[in-house]
Amino acid sequence: MNHVSFNISLDKVEEYRAKLILKGIQVTPILHHADVPSGYVPELDESTFISSFYFFDPDGILLEFAANVRKLGDPERDLNHELTQAVKTE
Repeated sequence: MNHVSFNISLDKVEEYRAKLILKGIQVTPILHHADVPSGYVPELDESTFISSFYFFDPDGILLEFAANVRKLGDPERDLNHELTQAVKTE
């Protein structure tokens, strides 16, 4: 298992992140997962499909609060960039 993700509403992302910070929990910046080669954009835009942040629970399990920004499944909008192979296989 890589991590556990909890679906939240977009209007709660910043609030939940701030609450965890106030409790002394280290969290990542808000990441805007997008249909671009890098996988992320610095600000929420039309390519963003999920905005989220990550943190660890007391047992070291990676957790994510994630908000859907738009519905996925439109072949004209989703993954419009050319996929690159990270590792070459022979």
